[in-house]
Amino acid sequence: MYETNKSEEAVKHSEMETAAAAKMQQKSLRMYGVVALVVVLILGAILYTQGFIVAAKVNGESISRLSVIGELENQAGAAVLDSMILDILLEQAAAEANVVVTDLEVASEIAAIKSQISEQGGTLEDLLAQQGLTRESLAKQIKTQKILAALLLSDISVTEEEINAFIEANGPFPEGQAETLRPQIEEQIKNQKFNTAAQSYITGLRTQANIQYFVDYE
Repeated sequence: MYETNKSEEAVKHSEMETAAAAKMQQKSLRMYGVVALVVVLILGAILYTQGFIVAAKVNGESISRLSVIGELENQAGAAVLDSMILDILLEQAAAEANVVVTDLEVASEIAAIKSQISEQGGTLEDLLAQQGLTRESLAKQIKTQKILAALLLSDISVTEEEINAFIEANGPFPEGQAETLRPQIEEQIKNQKFNTAAQSYITGLRTQANIQYFVDYE
């Protein structure tokens, strides 16, 4: 009887050792799996974020995006910052005056410009490329002009005396042509007044605004 019990205990002990070894093996496999997954994730993250950190590599030598941004700041930081400040000032002025320029209005203006250029045998893309602009920068310019127009044009007028003075200063015109050109002359004078008023208005916004600079671009 004693021999039998001893044999059963030995078998149970052996089974427990086998089970423990199997658990250890499973644990090791899981650990290896976790390590392998972490390595894959790290490699994937490096490859994915490389474009965010590294702009280019030249024979293995990296050029960081930060260095590119730094160079751009040195070249045009002041102009870009000034433009962004102006955008905010105009947006604030427009909000205060309840002036809203929608994306649809801007898109309609771009479509009209595109149509005019097409009638002359050109393309909008070519014109933008010649002037170093993109559709986004064109849309920004149009929105700025529309905001300024909404804020200022109602106070701009052209008198008959001003039109007559323009005709006298730029004449003589062929008989009858001066009268035909009066609407165009009026529009030209109005545009000149608007441009002058816009510059003065923008200067006033800057003067009155509380602008704090934390970077000194030369």
